[in-house]
Amino acid sequence: MNRRQVLKLAIASALVGLQNFVPRLASAKSSATFRHGVASGDPLHNRVILWTRISGVSRPTRVRWTVARNPDMSGIVRRGRLKARADSDYTVKVDADRLPAGTTLYYQFRVGKERSPIGRTRTTRASGVAPVSLGVVSCSNFAYGYFNVYRELANADSLDAVIHLGDYIYEHGMGEYATEYAERLERVPVPAHEIVTLDDYRQRYAQYRSDEDLQAAHRQHPFIAVWDDHEFTNDSWEDGAENHQDGEGSWQARRDIAIQAYAEWMPVRFTPNGADTRIFRAFRFGDLASLLMLDTRLHGRDEQADANPESSREEIIERLKDPARRMISEEQEDWLASELVRAQESRWQVIGQQVLMMASNAPYLEPLIDRSRPSLVTGEVLEGYVEGSKGNPPLALDTWNGYPAAREKMLGMLARLAPNPVVLSGDLHTPLAGNLTLMGEDTPIGVELLSGSVTSPGFADYLPEAYPGAFRDALIDTNPEIVYAETSRSGWMRVDFTTEACTATWHLVDTVHEQAYSVAIDQRARVFAGEFHKGLEVLGPGSDQTGAKG
Repeated sequence: MNRRQVLKLAIASALVGLQNFVPRLASAKSSATFRHGVASGDPLHNRVILWTRISGVSRPTRVRWTVARNPDMSGIVRRGRLKARADSDYTVKVDADRLPAGTTLYYQFRVGKERSPIGRTRTTRASGVAPVSLGVVSCSNFAYGYFNVYRELANADSLDAVIHLGDYIYEHGMGEYATEYAERLERVPVPAHEIVTLDDYRQRYAQYRSDEDLQAAHRQHPFIAVWDDHEFTNDSWEDGAENHQDGEGSWQARRDIAIQAYAEWMPVRFTPNGADTRIFRAFRFGDLASLLMLDTRLHGRDEQADANPESSREEIIERLKDPARRMISEEQEDWLASELVRAQESRWQVIGQQVLMMASNAPYLEPLIDRSRPSLVTGEVLEGYVEGSKGNPPLALDTWNGYPAAREKMLGMLARLAPNPVVLSGDLHTPLAGNLTLMGEDTPIGVELLSGSVTSPGFADYLPEAYPGAFRDALIDTNPEIVYAETSRSGWMRVDFTTEACTATWHLVDTVHEQAYSVAIDQRARVFAGEFHKGLEVLGPGSDQTGAKG
């Protein structure tokens, strides 16, 4: 065989191999889909996290990404490639850098000929005091209702970012917490049991991210997110959780599994590292606002004072008096103090964290309830609520109310180091606003704003009220620090910052159990920079109302 014949044979063999290979490659590429949409998060002035997940593949798959200036993906700013792999559940995250500051940008992923939806994101400003607008949400229970609130958030204009303060997913199985409407709404949890394994957590995130309204919110705005307890399991703390039971493996293993799944499925910039994972981090919106996100759930939190159901009220009170009990770690406190010093260069010092901070007491329930009306809890549980409310005890000991010494230390830090502090909180399923005061003092040193829930049930779902708003009115009457509360509706909160003022606006929906709903501004509240001693001013809902949707 001469040289030319050898060459022809080699070429023919290569072509046969290519013919056998190309159909398999094309098949793998054509099966790839972007079933869970796209997302962006953790925006800085020159970079942002971009996220997607590749479905329909079972081996490492090349993914291309592009960032552009225009919604038709023209004016390309950055592009690159990476691989989706099984060890990250075929999710991919890009920390796209060298981006222009203070700019709305568009991004897209591609696998072969398949293209993802186009997402919109925004970098923060590097300097200046142009106004900043934040959307704030928390507590989105897929099984309890439709994500109408996320739909409203997706339609919101001119937001610099969305702050998600935790309970992005819930761990419960069917027949457990807040699944009363799941079958009728066709939102039965997947898997149907409580999530414990890594595959369980991944499936639950995949179910949530299959929701079109949640996808739309992610597609339109960059998210800045922290976890709360239900990304792990109910009432988590550093070394355990109320809902972690015997037979569910070690707490440390479950915690690490949950952290891994969160890191895979959320557009966040942190490195999973077990108990030492640092999700607390800082953002700066030009010279106007610094945002410091805390971890009040895992990093240094001691066990709740009422964690033992056999404890007497006296034993719980003694635990509450313990000055050594921590809500956050010493490391996190040191980090916060140093960041607050840096944040003094900003007009506003904004703290994003999970649970209610202001001191607050529960109203006595007996005159507020009508036992003939429906409730999500049994009569026995309801009677326990009534009995426990005698004497107006601290409200919800899983919040800062359960760590009074730690709260006083936190408020003292804000009073010393933050000229204009605004605390954003979630968890309570209650749109709420109030003033932060040091113990024994009446003059506010800051304000706290709560977003309410996306779907999760509020106080009115558990308490069969004698009249509409009974618990809300009593809560405000019992707690002079609280200037606004709404205990029966879900929604999101918009917070607008200018050099002069911080204004919060609560957009609430009338139902999460139907896809046809109405939405309205329920209340607005404002505080002026340098005038926290005057407290929050309640403005009323105003005339900018929206209407029926769905």
